[in-house]
Amino acid sequence: MGIPDQQVEKMDPLLDWVKSEFGFKPAVYYSFLGGKQEDGLTKAIETLLKQTDDCELAAIDTIASSAHSLIIAIGIFCGKLQIEEAIELIRLEEDIQVDRWGLVEGGHDVDAADLRVQISSATVFLAKHT
Repeated sequence: MGIPDQQVEKMDPLLDWVKSEFGFKPAVYYSFLGGKQEDGLTKAIETLLKQTDDCELAAIDTIASSAHSLIIAIGIFCGKLQIEEAIELIRLEEDIQVDRWGLVEGGHDVDAADLRVQISSATVFLAKHT
């Protein structure tokens, strides 16, 4: 199974949850340039973010920046994703490449550890804050 197939298999449940929660399924782009999401989804996410306090918003921003995904950050914030599930989704492509080509010590392992710290600390902060 190729990387795109595995991404669909792993990400679709989260995207389906977004649709059930916000009424719109995020469009998936396979380009570095990305694309536009439906206005309804954008407004629904904006409404959610406007309801957060400064601490929650800071944690969501930390997660989104580390994950390169606002959807994963929202999934954690809303309790849909646990830390390990989020990290698996975030690292999916890189972990597949490591399985195929091998681990670069001092590179891949450090990146994975840093990601774990960033996601875990922000998630624990959210849990303690609310």
